Amino acid sequence: MLPDIGGGLVAPIAIDDLVEAVWRLLQRPLPMAVVVDAVGPEKMRIVDLISILRRWQGLGAARSLQMPRWILRAVASLGIGPMTLESLTMLDAGNSAPVEPFVATLGFTPQPVAQALARHPATPSDTLAARMLPLAPALRGLLAAVWLAGGLVPLLLTPMSQNTHLLARLGLAGTGAVGTVWAGSLADIAIGLALILHWRGAALAGVVLMSVYSLILCAIAPELLADPFGALVKNLAVLGLSLAVHAMENPHA
Repeated sequence: MLPDIGGGLVAPIAIDDLVEAVWRLLQRPLPMAVVVDAVGPEKMRIVDLISILRRWQGLGAARSLQMPRWILRAVASLGIGPMTLESLTMLDAGNSAPVEPFVATLGFTPQPVAQALARHPATPSDTLAARMLPLAPALRGLLAAVWLAGGLVPLLLTPMSQNTHLLARLGLAGTGAVGTVWAGSLADIAIGLALILHWRGAALAGVVLMSVYSLILCAIAPELLADPFGALVKNLAVLGLSLAVHAMENPHA
């Protein structure tokens, strides 16, 4: 299912053709005031461009779903994903122009999008990036929810005596045990908030803290490894999610 975000028509030009256009402009004695719209030969909607990119990646056809404008504005306002209010305004305005002046001035016709993409076949990493990058906000949000729940539930929902029960095996009781619960809960909340605020390294800090928690629990309560609900084993999934979020923090590094 493809989200149809609407907007005006666009006329994308391949980077190879854009470079060729700049090179020809540098080589030809043209007036200094010449203005050339760098556009491709096809005008299309954004959803049509996405469909072409899907075919380039070897993915099957998909139906489109019209996205209400208020949802797009809400997403842009919250900063979820790459869309901003400015880019949404640009989307509404469209970005296209007749290709004939480009051809007449530069002496060649730019390639259609599909033809340009065919010159550079998609690799498995292209498809993986296309599938994973849109999930980045959801993965970060889910990981933040896990850490916030880990910090807020012991402080707000469960009795303190239940929280300090396992700490007695470490020799902690009374004020020491309560202080440890508070320290752990505040650390969990801090990591959850850092993830929401996109602080670099927050997911990796979570890996360290989760590893410490898991090692301590393995030492003092090994029976949790055989818990039918996977009370301790599920930490491995959280560790994997944390590593994925950390790896996606800087895709251009």
